[in-house]
Amino acid sequence: MNLVNVVMDKLRMRGLLENANALFKAGLIIVVGIIVLSILAPILTPYSPIVGTGDSLEPPSLKHPMGTNNLGYDMFSRILYGARTVLTVVIAATLLSMSIGVPLGLISGYYGGKVDRALSIVMDSMYAFPSLILALAIAAVLGASLINAIIAIAVVYVPTYFRMVRGQALSIKSLLYVEAARALGASDFRIISKYVFPNLLPTVLVVFSMNIADAILTEAGLSFLGFSVPPPTPDWGADLRAGHSYVLAGYWWLVAFPGLMIMLLATGFALIGEGLSDILNPRREVVR
Repeated sequence: MNLVNVVMDKLRMRGLLENANALFKAGLIIVVGIIVLSILAPILTPYSPIVGTGDSLEPPSLKHPMGTNNLGYDMFSRILYGARTVLTVVIAATLLSMSIGVPLGLISGYYGGKVDRALSIVMDSMYAFPSLILALAIAAVLGASLINAIIAIAVVYVPTYFRMVRGQALSIKSLLYVEAARALGASDFRIISKYVFPNLLPTVLVVFSMNIADAILTEAGLSFLGFSVPPPTPDWGADLRAGHSYVLAGYWWLVAFPGLMIMLLATGFALIGEGLSDILNPRREVVR
C-alpha cells in the first residue's frame, strides 16, 4: 500500500510539474513577447508616441493598427513605447523594495529582540494600508515623475518581503544545521549569508514575480489618477485616463488596447510566479 501511495505521489508530482512548466512557459512567452515588441518599437512603428499624426480619433486601420487618440497620437506607437515606461517603473520599484525588505526581514527574524519588535510594528502598520492608497499618498507628496513613481510603488511592497523573509528566518535559524554552524563558531554574517538566505531565495523569486504583477496594476492606477509619469510620456494608465471619457461616444480603442496590455503583462508575470512556485515546491499540492 505504501508503495502504491509513493507511486501515486510521484505521478501527481510529475503532472504538477508539467502543469507548472506550462504556466511558467506561457507567462514567459507573454512577458518576453511584450519586451521584444517594446525594444523593436522604433522599427515596428513610423510614428512618434508624443507627436501628433494629424489624424485625430481615427479607428484602427492599416495606417494606424490601433487607431489614434484625441490628440492625434498613434495608439500603436504609444502602446509599444508605453511598455518601456511600465516595465521600467515596475521592475525598478520591485527590485528596490526587495533590496530593502529582504535585508530588514533577515535582520529582524535572525536577531529578534527590540529591533524585531520595532521593525514589525512599522511594517505591519504599512501593510495595513491598501497598496494603491499608500502609493497614492506617497506619490501625491513627492509629485508626478518617473523616479517618484518608482519610490512610491517600492515603499508599498517592502512589508511583503519583510514579513515573508522574517517568518522564514525565524524558523530556519532554529534548525539543527544552523545551530551546528553557530556551535562551531561561525559568525552571524556567515550563518545568514550561507545557511539562512540561500533557503529563502526560491520564495523570494516567487514573491518577486507576483509583486511585479501587482505592481503593474498599482502603476496603472497611479497613472490613471495622474500621479505617475507626466504627459505626454507614453504610459498605459495615462492613455486609459485620456480615453475613458470618449468610450461612450464609440471610441472604444482608446481604452481597449491599453487595458488589454495591462491585463496581458500582469497575467504574464502572475503565471511566471505560479509556475515558479510549483516548480520550486513540487510537493505543495501533493501534501494538500
